[in-house]
Amino acid sequence: MPEHIQLPFLETKISLFDLQNLEKKGFFRTIFIELLKADKIKNVIPNELQINQTKQELCFKYNFDQIKNKKDNEFLIHDLNKEICKLASLKKLSLDKFSSQAEKIFKIRKDYHYDQYFYSLLRNKNKSQIFEFYYQIESNESNINDLSKEYSSGSEKSKLGIIGPINLVNINPEIAKILKSSKDSIINDPIEINNDWYLIQREKFIPAIYSEYYENQICMELLEREFEKEYKNEYLNLMNNKLNF
Repeated sequence: MPEHIQLPFLETKISLFDLQNLEKKGFFRTIFIELLKADKIKNVIPNELQINQTKQELCFKYNFDQIKNKKDNEFLIHDLNKEICKLASLKKLSLDKFSSQAEKIFKIRKDYHYDQYFYSLLRNKNKSQIFEFYYQIESNESNINDLSKEYSSGSEKSKLGIIGPINLVNINPEIAKILKSSKDSIINDPIEINNDWYLIQREKFIPAIYSEYYENQICMELLEREFEKEYKNEYLNLMNNKLNF
C-alpha cells in the first residue's frame, strides 16, 4: 500500500491519515474547491459589463471607493481587483453553463422562495383574548398593530406586529398557507399554532419578476452545487484508490 496520495491540482502528496484530518476539519474541501474554481476559470474572460457589475457589488462590501485613494492600501486594492476578476469570471462561467435552466427553476421556486410578503402578527396563548381582539379588529374598534404592540407575546410587538419582507419558505407552513390565500388588509380567523393563538393580517404582497438578478443568483447556485459534487466525488475517489491499492 502506498504511503501517500497525490493531491489534485497540486504537485503534493499527503498521507491517508492527514487527508482524513483535513477533510474532517473542512480544510480539504476549501482548498479543493478554490483550486477547482481557479482551474475552471483560467480560460474564462468576462466582458467589461460583467467586471463593472461585479465591482459595484463588491464596493458596498469593501468600501472600494474610499480606500482606492490611499497609497498605503495598494496591496488591498490589488487583492480586490483580483477578487473582482475572479467573481466576474465565475459569474460568466455560471451563465454560460446554466442560463438556459435558470428561468425554469425560477418559475418552480417563485411562489415560496422569491415572492415576498409583509404581514401583521398578534400572538398570545389566551384563546378567548385572541378571539376578543379578532372581533375588535373586525368591527374596526381597534387595529392589529396597536393590539400587537400591547399584547403580542413575541418580539414582533416591538415593531407593531409587522413582519417582512419575507419569503414563504422561511416561515411556518400554516402561516405561509394563510398569506398565500389571503388578500391584503384582511384579518384572518384566529388559528392555533404550537400552543399559541395567532391573528394574521397580510399587508402587502410583492410578486417576484424574473430578471438578471435572479438569473445570476440561480446560475451561481448551480455552479456551486457542481463544485460541491466534484469535491465529494474527488474525495471518495482518493479514498477508494488508496484503500483498494
